[in-house]
Parts: sequence; structure tokens; C-alpha cells
Amino acid sequence: MNLPKIAIVGRPNVGKSSLFNRIVGARRSIVEPSSGTTRDRLHADIRWKGKGLTIIDTAGFEGTRHGDMAELVLKQIRKGIEEADIIFFVTDGIAGIAPQDRELSSMLRRTSKRIYLIVNKVDNESDMQKTLEFFELGLGEPYAVSAMHGRGIERLCNDLAKGMEKYAMKNIPELVSPVRRSLSNGVKAAIIGRPNVGKSSYLNYILSEERVIVHPTAGTTRDAVDTNFNYKDREYVLIDTAGIRHSAKIEEAADFYGSVRSKEAVKRCDVAMVLLDGPEGLTRDDARIIDLCLEEGKALVIAVNKWDLVKESMEMSKYDGRLKEGMRVIRNFPVVFTSAKTGRNVKASLDVIWSAYEKYRIIIQSDKLAETLKSLNKTPEIINKRIKFKYLIQEGAMPPRFILGVKGAKGLSENLKRFVENFFRMAYDFEGTPIRIRFNL
Repeated sequence: MNLPKIAIVGRPNVGKSSLFNRIVGARRSIVEPSSGTTRDRLHADIRWKGKGLTIIDTAGFEGTRHGDMAELVLKQIRKGIEEADIIFFVTDGIAGIAPQDRELSSMLRRTSKRIYLIVNKVDNESDMQKTLEFFELGLGEPYAVSAMHGRGIERLCNDLAKGMEKYAMKNIPELVSPVRRSLSNGVKAAIIGRPNVGKSSYLNYILSEERVIVHPTAGTTRDAVDTNFNYKDREYVLIDTAGIRHSAKIEEAADFYGSVRSKEAVKRCDVAMVLLDGPEGLTRDDARIIDLCLEEGKALVIAVNKWDLVKESMEMSKYDGRLKEGMRVIRNFPVVFTSAKTGRNVKASLDVIWSAYEKYRIIIQSDKLAETLKSLNKTPEIINKRIKFKYLIQEGAMPPRFILGVKGAKGLSENLKRFVENFFRMAYDFEGTPIRIRFNL
């Protein structure tokens, strides 16, 4: 579905992310009083007055400065402007017009886009006088708003809805959701890992575009960036996240929020794909991240990235064995060896994600469960314990959850519980998903 797109642009710390969050209705973009906390283009689909549209939040414009990171950020802003049908140019009513505002307004006037000049941080009537100087930018009458408090947002959105009719965007589809589109048949996969393991490079290879900034500095992605796409007639939502850092290593507030946002991304995903740095191997922080995903009950895929940098003498099977020996809990989850740089197994990993997702949401028929119960009771391990399982019910999915009725025992050992779980895993090939078994004594 191709929806009209609105790009929110402006210099750092004028409140672009606050405006994005206010319109979208969810705190998706990091809001923290330091400049430059949004570096990637964030997309969200919304509906207003029956009109569907996509909002794009961009990084802060700091002028046409030189330097690798500055040029990458500018490239992202230009892409956002090119991609959009309408521009929200956000300025700061308290600080007034800055040189970057003049430079950006000059750039925008050269486009054929419809531009809404927005003066943010106008919190009350007494601040309205501050908007007058912004007529100098030559972009028409400014909209006085307070993104933080919601002042002026409804008027802006109402005029936007009228403007979309005026600017020949009449065939605008309705969205199913009153807020944001959701994919009922799609998998939400969070790309999780320590900073600088190649998460954004992985996503960019799949999308064949640089929606997310890739730069060899740890921590260049601070927001959780959702990207919808179709692969082999399957719907995916990939969530590229800020690197999860151990709390002792978090120095900036924005890094803290990014880490928190990554943990929130784990909560709302179906499948967590944890990227490891191939040459470095499994670290303590990697193990913590994997534990976090399993504690949240998420399907899990391990991707050993940067495989092109691993010694040629190292075989995948040997690496896999060492990995699972180092952390026994991941023996039940698939490992794929990737190189985001060369593309090796990157798209193949999408098949692995989908397979884990199917196991994660499976509902097993009652007759199959009855067969499993019968087979379980015939195993020597159960017969020798002089116990019997009376019934087996699946109480839910995502992850699969079962109730197992027990007769003849006041309690079960952890070894026996593990045996039952492994029996279930073999019976239904649950590789890639955690399972939960509640024993009713």
C-alpha cells in the first residue's frame, strides 16, 4: 500500500521527534534534551480524518558540514525529503531563526514539495509573537505548536487533511487500524545485539537501500526502526535497534534510552535475531541479551555475523559446537552464519526467522496431543518413575504453552521436567521457539 508520505525535517533539538511521537501517538522516537538523538529515518503509518499517510522522522540538519558522519546524516535527510510528498519543516520558537534554518529553508524552496512551516515550543498565547520572525524564511504563514503539550497539533493535522485533497491526493486508502497499520499475518523480527555487530548493515543489505545509517562507530543507531517488506510472499516487519549495552557501560542518556528502547523492541517482537560478532565469539553481554529474549518468551535465531572475517580454518560446524557448549540454553535454537558485507546467508536468514515464527505460533490438534501423551507414558523414564500423565492440553501459543496433568507424584525433579520438554521438542520439532509446560500435580 503506497501512502502519501510526510517528512519531518529541521535542525537538531527543535522537537522533531516530539512532534513525530505526538502525531503517531506512541513514544517511538527517542526524546531527550541533547542534539542529534535521531540519526535514522523512522517511518510510521497513521490515519487522520479518514486519510492514511506515512510520517517520516529524520535526523537533525546541521548544515552542509564535512565529515563522514555529518555527510551520512545529510544523505539521510535528503533521502527523506526526496521520498516525501509533503514536508513538515520544524523550527524552535524559543531560540528563533538559526543559520541552519535559513540554509534548510533555501534547500526546501528549491523542491516542488508542499511545505508546512512549523514553529514549535509555543506553549501559550504569550509566545505567539515569537512566530512573526519566521515569515522571513519565505515559506508562508507558520503553524505555532507545542509538540510537548499538544497545542496547535489538531489544527495542523486538519489543514493537512484538507491540503491532501487540494494537492491531488484524493485516492488515499483507509487504514484498518485507527492509529497504525498492523500486519496480522506478518512476523515482527527484532534485530538485536551489542553495538557495532552489524545490525544496520544487515538490514540495509536486505532492503538494498541505506534507510539506516551505517558507520563504523559503535552506537550510530539509537532508535528502534521498523521496516515493513515482503519476501517470498511473506510479510516481515524488521526492527533495527540500538545496541544493547551493559548498564555499567552506558555513558550518554540517549544511549540509555536507546538500550531501553531495544528492550522494548524485544517485548513487542515475535522473533529476536541476536547478531554475534563472528571474530569475537560469544561474549558475556551476548549471553545477557540472549537470556533477555528467552525471559520474554520470544522465538530466537542466532546469527554469527562478519563470517567473512573469521579464519578460513574455522568450520561452521566446529564454531556451532563451541557456541552451544559455551551457552547450553541455545542448543534448541538455530544458528546461521552471515556476512552483511558480502551478503552471505543474509536473505537465507529470513527463511530461518520465518521457520522459527511458524513454530512459535503453532497450534497442535487435540488428536496429535493425545498421541504424544500416549507415547510419553510408554517411555522407560516415565514407567520407571511410577507416575502417569493423565492429560495434555495446549493453553496457548507465542510461545507454545501446555498443561500436563500428573498422577502418582507429589513433585517432579528438574531432570524429569527437562526430559519431558525435550520429548515435546522432538515430537513437534520446536527448534527456534521456547516452550512452556505447566505440570498439574
